[in-house]
Amino acid sequence: MKILIFFALFILGTTSFAQKLEKFWSTPATLKTPESVLFNETSGVAFVACMGEVRDTKNGDGYIALISLKGVILNAAWLTGLNDPKGMAIWDGKLYVADMDELVIIDIETACFDKKLLIPEAKFLNDVTVCQNGMVFVSDMRDQRIYAYSNDEFKSWLHDPNLDNVNGLWAEGGKLYAGNSSVWEIDVKTKAMKALFDGTGGIDGLETIGNGNFIFSNWGGKIYVSDNGKVINLLDVSEEKRNTADIDFVPKTKMVLVPTFFQNTVDAYQLVW
Repeated sequence: MKILIFFALFILGTTSFAQKLEKFWSTPATLKTPESVLFNETSGVAFVACMGEVRDTKNGDGYIALISLKGVILNAAWLTGLNDPKGMAIWDGKLYVADMDELVIIDIETACFDKKLLIPEAKFLNDVTVCQNGMVFVSDMRDQRIYAYSNDEFKSWLHDPNLDNVNGLWAEGGKLYAGNSSVWEIDVKTKAMKALFDGTGGIDGLETIGNGNFIFSNWGGKIYVSDNGKVINLLDVSEEKRNTADIDFVPKTKMVLVPTFFQNTVDAYQLVW
C-alpha cells in the first residue's frame, strides 16, 4: 500500500512539474508597444499589432509588423495608418483588427485596407475572434459588451454584467469563449452563458490548447493554463515588468507567442504539457 501511495504521489508531482513554458527567443526590441500577435498558418509568419509611440489617441501611428517563428522581424511596417491596433483574427483572406472604436478589415494578399467599421458608442474595443461560419466577434472591455460583424452589419451582440472587463475571445464548435476574471462559455445561437472556471486574474489573450483546456495571459506579466477547470500558473515575469499581452498559441509546435507591450518585443516559449 505504501508503495502504491508513493507511486501515485510521484505521478502527480511529475505531471505538475511537466506543465511549464521554456523560452525560445525574443525579437529585437524595436516593435513599438506590441499588444497582440497572431500566427498566419497560410504564410507561416505572424502578425504583430503595434500601438505605436502614443497610445489612446487617434494619431495614426499604429501599425502591423510581420515576424517569423524564429524571431526575425520580416517587415517592421507591413501595414501602417492604424491608431491603437489590438486583437486580431483571420478569415477568408482578411485580417480583422480591433482599433479603438473601429473594426478594421485588411486584405492580407495586398496589405491594403478593405473596410473600416466605426462604432461611435464603443468604449474600448479589444480582442477579436471568428467562428466557423465567419461571424466576427469583438470585445468591448469597458462596456460589458461583445459586438458581432456578420452579413455586412457590425452591431452589439451581447451586453451582460458578467462581461465586466471582458477581453480575450475564442470561438469554436458553436461556442464563444470570453475571458475576464472567469472564462465564460456562450452559446452562439442562444447566447446562454455559463462560467467554466474562475480565478484567472483578468484575461488578456485566450487560446485553446485542446481537450477543453485553454492557455491565457494576464497583461501584468503572467501566463496560465487550465487543466480540467484547474488554473495553473506557468509564467510570472511581473517583477521584471515584462508584460504578457494578447498571446497566440501555435498548435503544431506548441509555441506560445507573447507580445511584451512596454518591452517592445515578442517573446516565444515552448509549452511543455
